[in-house]
Amino acid sequence: MLGAAQEVGRSGFLVDAGDKILLDYGVKLNPLGVEYPLDPKTHLDAAIISHAHLDHSGHLPTLFNHGNIRTYMTPPTLELSRLLWNDTLKIAAADDAIAYFSKKEIALAEKYTFQVPYRKHVEISHNSSLELFDAGHILGSALVKLNLKNNFSMVYTGDYRMDDTRLQTGANVPFDSCDVLITESTYGNREHPPRKKEEKAFVDMVQETIDSGGHAVIAAFAVGRSQEVLDVLFEYGIKADVYLDGMCQAAAQIYLKNPTYLRDPQFLKKAIHSVKMVSSPRIRKEVLKKPSVVVTTAGMLQGGPVYQYLGKLYGDPNSSLIMTGYQVEGTPGRTALDHKRLVIDGTEVELKLKIRRFDFSAHAAHSELLKMIEKVSPKNIVLVHGDRKVMFEFRDELTAKGFKAFAPAVGDTLSF
Repeated sequence: MLGAAQEVGRSGFLVDAGDKILLDYGVKLNPLGVEYPLDPKTHLDAAIISHAHLDHSGHLPTLFNHGNIRTYMTPPTLELSRLLWNDTLKIAAADDAIAYFSKKEIALAEKYTFQVPYRKHVEISHNSSLELFDAGHILGSALVKLNLKNNFSMVYTGDYRMDDTRLQTGANVPFDSCDVLITESTYGNREHPPRKKEEKAFVDMVQETIDSGGHAVIAAFAVGRSQEVLDVLFEYGIKADVYLDGMCQAAAQIYLKNPTYLRDPQFLKKAIHSVKMVSSPRIRKEVLKKPSVVVTTAGMLQGGPVYQYLGKLYGDPNSSLIMTGYQVEGTPGRTALDHKRLVIDGTEVELKLKIRRFDFSAHAAHSELLKMIEKVSPKNIVLVHGDRKVMFEFRDELTAKGFKAFAPAVGDTLSF
C-alpha cells in the first residue's frame, strides 16, 4: 500500500505477481502542502491509471525521472491527465514551489502510454493481462481487471459509481467473481442525498441569487464537476448569463472530443455551447456588470480564478458562493463554509455572501459499494481510499456479512 490506505488521496498500490504492476500514482493536496505516495523501490513492469483526477494520476510523471515504464489508461484519461500535469507545473512555477517532474517527463509519460479502450484484452506479459471497464466516475474512468499467473484474478475499482449520473452511465461490471477486489470506500458508512432534490435546491439558490440582484459564484472541480454543473444549469434554464472560467474550459473541450464516453453527449454539448467563456480580464469585469452565474475553479478555494470574483463580492449579501464538492478539513473552502472567513489578497475577511455546499459526489454511496461487492463476489476485499473510521466501520460490516475484508494502512503488505 503506497498510499490511499486509511486515508483519501495519493492512491498507489503495488501488485507483485511475478510482474510488478503499479495501480495509480497520485498526490494528496493538503492545506499545508502536498503529500506523495511511497516510492515503489522496484523495477515496474507496468503502471495502470484508473482515471485522471490528481489523487490518482498526479505523481505518475515522476516515475519517468529514472526510466521508462509501460503505462496503460483510456484515451480520455491521458488527455485529462496531461491537462492536470501541465497545470501542476504552472502552479509550481507561480508559487516558486518544487515540481518533481518537468515537461520532459510529461512527454515521456505520453510516449510510453498505451491508450486502451474499454473491454479490450491487453497482454502485459505472458504472465499478466488487463481489461478496463467503464467505472461511471468521470470521463474515461476505468475499473481495472487483472488476470495474473495461476489464474489469479484481481479487480481494482479506482473511483466509481454503480448508478447512472447526469454525465456518466453507471459502472459496467461484466464479471461475477475474483480473488481480490480492491475497492474505494469513501462513502462506506453513508448514502448521498437524492440527486434530483439536491439539483433542485442548487438551482433554486442560483436563481434566488440572480433575482436578488447578486452573482452566483460556483466553485467547481475542473474535471467532471464543472461539466455536470453546466449540464444542470442548462436543463433548468437559469435566467441569467452563465460564464465558465479557468481550467474548466479546457476540460470541457476534452469532454466534447470524447462523446462515446458520455451518457448524453449531445445535451452536454448544448450546455457547454450555451455559456460564455471567460478569456480575458476584460470579460471578468463584464461578468460583474449585471446579475450572473460563473462556474470556476478551484473547487476547494485553494487558488484559481474564483478569487477574481470573491475579491469583489465577499461583502455582498445578495451574492452567493456555492460549492459542489467535498471540502477537506483545513482547506480555505472548509474554513469559508464553517466560519464564513477567507484570506483574500493576504487579508482575512468576513464573508457576507450566502454560502452553501451541495452533494454532487461521483463516488459510490454505501449501497453502491455493497452492490459492487455482491456483484463481484470476491474471495478477499481490500478497502482503500477512505477515512480510517469509515473504513473500519465498513470492514466490520463486511466481516459480519461473511466476507474476508481488510483495511490496511500505508506501507502495509498483504499476501494472498
